[in-house]
Amino acid sequence: MKKKFTFIDLFAGIGGFRLALESIGGECVFSSEIDEHACKMYEENFGDNPYCDITKLAPSTIPDFDILCAGFPCQSFSICGRQKGFIDETRGTLFFDIVRILKEKKPKAFILENVKNLTTHDKGKTLTVIIDTLNDLGYSVNYKVLNAKDFGVPQNRERIIIVGSREGIHFDFDKVKGTPSKSMKNFLDKNGNFEILKPEQYTILEDKYIKQQKGSGLIFTGYLNKPIRKAGVRPNTEHLSRVHRQVNRIYSSEGMHPTIASQEVNGRFYIYDNKIVRKITIDECYRFFGFPENFKKIGPSAKLYERIGNSVCVPVIKAVAKEVYEQLFERGVNMNEELNPSQFLENIYNQAKKNKNLDNLNLSEMQKDLIKIIVENEQSNKGVFTALVSSLTYKCLHPEQDVRYHKVDLPNGYSGRSFDTKYVTPFLKEKRFLGAMKESGWLTRSIEQLHPFTNDFPGRINKANLKMAFLTILDEVETKNVSSLDYLVGIFTQSIIEKQKRTVKVINPIDKESNVPIRDVIEMLHSHFYYKYSSRGASILPVIAFYSIYECMIKHFDRFKNMKLDDLGSHNSSDRSSKETGDIVVRDKITNEIYEVVEIKFDIKPTHLMVDYAYDKIKYNKNVQRYYILSTSKPDFNELDKINKKIDEIYDEYGCQVIVNGIFDSLKYYLRLLTNSDEFLACYSKNLQANEELDYEHKISWNRIVENRKDD
Repeated sequence: MKKKFTFIDLFAGIGGFRLALESIGGECVFSSEIDEHACKMYEENFGDNPYCDITKLAPSTIPDFDILCAGFPCQSFSICGRQKGFIDETRGTLFFDIVRILKEKKPKAFILENVKNLTTHDKGKTLTVIIDTLNDLGYSVNYKVLNAKDFGVPQNRERIIIVGSREGIHFDFDKVKGTPSKSMKNFLDKNGNFEILKPEQYTILEDKYIKQQKGSGLIFTGYLNKPIRKAGVRPNTEHLSRVHRQVNRIYSSEGMHPTIASQEVNGRFYIYDNKIVRKITIDECYRFFGFPENFKKIGPSAKLYERIGNSVCVPVIKAVAKEVYEQLFERGVNMNEELNPSQFLENIYNQAKKNKNLDNLNLSEMQKDLIKIIVENEQSNKGVFTALVSSLTYKCLHPEQDVRYHKVDLPNGYSGRSFDTKYVTPFLKEKRFLGAMKESGWLTRSIEQLHPFTNDFPGRINKANLKMAFLTILDEVETKNVSSLDYLVGIFTQSIIEKQKRTVKVINPIDKESNVPIRDVIEMLHSHFYYKYSSRGASILPVIAFYSIYECMIKHFDRFKNMKLDDLGSHNSSDRSSKETGDIVVRDKITNEIYEVVEIKFDIKPTHLMVDYAYDKIKYNKNVQRYYILSTSKPDFNELDKINKKIDEIYDEYGCQVIVNGIFDSLKYYLRLLTNSDEFLACYSKNLQANEELDYEHKISWNRIVENRKDD
């Protein structure tokens, strides 16, 4: 049979995922498992040994594939703000290795399995980090807790299943089809060498006390004669299951079996069948997981119980995988061939470039005013702009979707963030829109809220008229049948017009004079940084100044031989959501390892917490030699000892020099090291000209400063 798709099997265990996906036409091209006994069983059944330490695996060595499968271990992640970025927060966990593979290989989909408690682990923070990290990689993600007993096997086993798609398609778990459950009795061996308990070893409850639990299907029918809880137990309630520890309970074969854990080797559960109490056999355990009768079991019984207790339930994974293929491959591929988001955005952009104004568009005057409000605030409220463009684009491509419901956790929702991350933000950055963000608009505090973009949206958007315009446009699109396409073309048209208006030719001071004294250069920069601007963006000016200094130093200083500068990133997002190590990053050209970092603080006093944050970055980039924290403000006196103590700790542990200093003091020092100021001023003017984050008034201000020197 021709294979329908390819997949990889991570944390493979004994091959539950592989059994499920191969049964629906999938081909396994790579597998990974570290437990030796599990690897031997895997090889016995599938012909290849999956032994591999995933933490040492280079993703580039894995063949291309369509679906990543993994039943990964769950560990607690740090989620203290977004300073480190989601990927950084997963470092040191095995989930991070899944992230590494997804990031490099970019498969069409993934299926992940974990314990139900993942939904509440670390107060829900762990799952939040997982979902947000996967969204950041460009995947639409959905999850649901499924129970094995709903898929034809007699086991009350709840597991969270997480499915992601790179095609912008929301996976619908409601379409996953189960099978009515049957009791254990239908899966038990009729004869065998059973481990039977003697009557004196257990107590069977009276019929009047035996009651099936509706939700789980468990029938607690007795208990082992081991010490049970006595304190606080009222007379005549000794039969209640809450009195007995789980390991002491006996369950009827007429109901479901509890979750089989890897501790089954210790006799965790016994069953009551045909008036005897016995332990379930190895074959029965494997049957309860949907493994075929011909599945080869090798090794000691203790290991066999352990292996199956750690396995996935095959029928559950099979049902999910079948629907993944149908939803994301059969239906999804055709849809995306017809409606490619990147090409669609390109077409809209080209159409907008031809428009000189909004007058030739099919828009009312009120609608034009709404668009103008959005674009007037495009640069200062990038998250709102990006979220609106993403929502309108998705609506054009998926008219059936109510795009106000922008999260999968909302009723009939979709992942606006993953669609934005994969298509819209990269496009806006490529075309240099003033509203282009470093990452996603959905990282904006107000936008990310779990509430639809309806008129009662509680998110805090700085300007009342901007919030009104944003919500009104989406309301008109969804409730008044106004064209999302007309709005999108209008927004692109107005944005292009505004950008053209703000084009300013920055004056290079050396066209007026040569070798400006350092004292005068510092005065010019001080005036430029602290001019009373009406718009945001001034905080990036000192970053541009230091970037320009580094451009000069890299050319002339020996310590920067074979070094390169990272491109100047978005300063507005760097302190909150960016994954960048710092505002300015110097790397080794050959190894690409980070050598030197500069973090700029504009009108913010340095604190020991900033040094702590630097420590978090340094420990993941251990070759950093220097880390500068430069500010226009001095630290408070009571912070100095704490700062110095932390600096010493970092140096002792990693040999990295952390330097906390003033911006202007550092600029003076480096300018003195240069032959003259001409090269720096030329670089600074060039970088001002090229920076898309700056408003026109920041550039005009510099021109005035330069012209005023000419007049003097």
